[in-house]
Amino acid sequence: MDYLLSCKEIEVAILVAKGYKDSEIALSLYISRRRVGEIIASIKSKWHITSRVQIGIIAYYCGLIDIKKEVFLKYKTFN
Repeated sequence: MDYLLSCKEIEVAILVAKGYKDSEIALSLYISRRRVGEIIASIKSKWHITSRVQIGIIAYYCGLIDIKKEVFLKYKTFN
């Protein structure tokens, strides 16, 4: 079961899926940008994928993020 993620990997996967940059993830989780890159590489290796987009797709299908909620929060307008 080498495809299972650690708690930190799940946190990073969620933020990647939400469109955060490595520097934003690092600030949010109080870790270095280098560590973020290492964690993302580990996620890709465990899931046998090659891109951040694929992380987002899998995170969505696993129920880690709610696309409708994220889009609303990002693009809501006030009348």
